[in-house]
Amino acid sequence: MSSTGRSSRRSLSSLSSTRFDALSLGVGGADNRQPIVIEVGTKLTKVGYAGEFMPRAIIRTEVFDGHRMQPVFDKNRSSEDQYRILFMFFERVIFKNLLAVAKERHIVIVESVLEPTEKRNLIARVLFDGLDAPSVLFAPSHLMATMPYAASNALVIDIGFREAVVIPIIFGVTALNSFEVSDVGASRVERRVVELLYKYGEVTTAGGGTRKLDENDEKLLFENNVVEDIVVKYCFTTQFARGAQLRAAEYSPENCALKPPCDVFVPLGSEMLRVPGFIREVAAEILFEHNDDDKSLPQLIVDSVLRCPIDCRRSLLEGIITVGGLTKMPGFLARFRQEILALLSETPKLHELKQVRFFRLPDTPMELVANWVGGSLFGALEILPYRCSQREEWISKKFVPDWITNIMNNSDKNASKSR
Repeated sequence: MSSTGRSSRRSLSSLSSTRFDALSLGVGGADNRQPIVIEVGTKLTKVGYAGEFMPRAIIRTEVFDGHRMQPVFDKNRSSEDQYRILFMFFERVIFKNLLAVAKERHIVIVESVLEPTEKRNLIARVLFDGLDAPSVLFAPSHLMATMPYAASNALVIDIGFREAVVIPIIFGVTALNSFEVSDVGASRVERRVVELLYKYGEVTTAGGGTRKLDENDEKLLFENNVVEDIVVKYCFTTQFARGAQLRAAEYSPENCALKPPCDVFVPLGSEMLRVPGFIREVAAEILFEHNDDDKSLPQLIVDSVLRCPIDCRRSLLEGIITVGGLTKMPGFLARFRQEILALLSETPKLHELKQVRFFRLPDTPMELVANWVGGSLFGALEILPYRCSQREEWISKKFVPDWITNIMNNSDKNASKSR
């Protein structure tokens, strides 16, 4: 094989322009050591081995620096401090959580295609220079999410902590020119809960009295993950008609005649916090509020479909893949479907499309781990070593190609071949 052929086979760009077929590629490999698969999220990181159907561990994306727990990524840190923190994190993940040695295994990093190049290069520097990994593959998370469902056409929406990203997958190709992104994510829901708690919440003291929340309670709310527990355990997505009524009442219990759900009590230090049922119902409405600054989740879906080829729009709307913790909120999918249908009926170019369907694997937490499972399936294929960035390439270039760079390189190669 010529050196030109070998470099083209190892190009990462083919991940975004190749349809993967497990039957044609084959499963297994000459190296019996299972590759390591890691999906680093803003709040949670999933780690495990290729070929397995669930992560070995799901841990918080935090490290203890000797004084307190702090997030792995912080844009206010210096580059060297960020490298040190990230090295500590990956060392713990690989050595302690997986009981493995990085230099003996291929590593698959599942990440969004919208991640900054600086972050990708920093991860590569930690793995190659710090942990001596032989090869690393940066796999696009939206494309990986289609693999557990064996879907070649899908509209993937990943609702993370900081943002929601929609990318269509058309015949196994990531349609990057049709992506949509918004700041509507779990952090927005948590902030809405905090705002409403300061207005309507009450704290029951140890002596049996009650008081309103004050500034001193905010530290307890976030450091003890109280707000996260409220969103995950007690909040739900209300029905379409009730949502319209709550919106008309400007999310005020005084202006709304609807009977609210029951209140719940959660620990707040040595006291108890009463969370009104109104807050449990209203918190998720921020995901469906239409505005021009931050698009709602239904707006992301419709706008992304509008930017796709006409002959693909119906199949994309009938094959939506949802990823992220918020998608497991009770009532979310039913409400999401109704909101999309209502928005489609108001869109001239899409009003004839009447079907919205979701890929589901019942009785599984696939919405929570679809990206990681896809990376696990791809990491088990024989083709993996040819898609990875090799350590020798990193030593010579100290740079991991960006997705756009890869696509342009592939276009230039295809154009030269056609001549």
